[in-house]
Amino acid sequence: MERILRCCKVPQYSDGKLLLWFEDKYLFLGFEKTNEPFQTRMLHIESGMQQEAVYLACTALGVGTCIHNLGINGTQRENKIATTRHLILEKTNSYETGKYTTAAPGPKKPIKHGKNLTEPQRDSSVECLPELKQLTLTKNTGSHADETGISQLLWAAKGRTPHYIKSNPWGLTIPTWGGGQDYTNVYLVRNNKLFRYISWTTRFLTMHIRYVPHARHLFWRVGYPTHDIKLLRNVNISDQLDGADIAIILSRNERTNRSLWEVGYMLENMFLQLKSLKISYTSKIFNNNEMKRLAKAGVSEAVAAVLL
Repeated sequence: MERILRCCKVPQYSDGKLLLWFEDKYLFLGFEKTNEPFQTRMLHIESGMQQEAVYLACTALGVGTCIHNLGINGTQRENKIATTRHLILEKTNSYETGKYTTAAPGPKKPIKHGKNLTEPQRDSSVECLPELKQLTLTKNTGSHADETGISQLLWAAKGRTPHYIKSNPWGLTIPTWGGGQDYTNVYLVRNNKLFRYISWTTRFLTMHIRYVPHARHLFWRVGYPTHDIKLLRNVNISDQLDGADIAIILSRNERTNRSLWEVGYMLENMFLQLKSLKISYTSKIFNNNEMKRLAKAGVSEAVAAVLL
């Protein structure tokens, strides 16, 4: 537990106070309540980073964990906001036992290789826990992101894995709320072109059950996991990206706090991936004026960006 909690000291955009405490054998995560909306927004994102840190630390240590939700927006408790409660289970198996896999999603529906991104690597010689305890919002030293690095970062944000989602073995690199896949979007901006990252050929929430006459079963009409980007349009948003040539923008599809937590999951994963790849970067949370200008450019409800 001490090793897990040491990983919860995530870097912060805000000057608010993140909290963790134990109650009825659960690990609760949250923050001190503030009446400033933008500060509250940042704290929800940072709490999402904490949630992902717990998941990553538990996975690396071979410890089971499960989120028991406190509502899609969290729960107010006196002067604090509780975002989630984690049930920390007994130690099972660590990486060395073969419990975890570097395989692509499948096997019945293996990943469809996209046209525009290189295949992501699913293993590394860099240890997770030491890097997890020292992540930063900005790293000025390192190499520039190339095609391979960009592909890797997009996969780290919201790529496909063989873990199970709704009984299907192609999950995501981030935790999901009830298996939901469409709370957020990931965009790439490069050379003044806007791309949307695609990790599933059919949006999960639009899948439906098809009834086959004379059959006793209902069949899911599902898409395939993939790893690709789709060109949307030319854009001129360098001011909102602080002059960066390449950026990964995270946006949300609903105005809930669970979507902000998911942005935190993706940021935490990308920071860890950037450390592993030794790529220089900075990051930011968009203010209201920047969000309005990005919406006009085709990115509605933009939340945060990693600038490369």
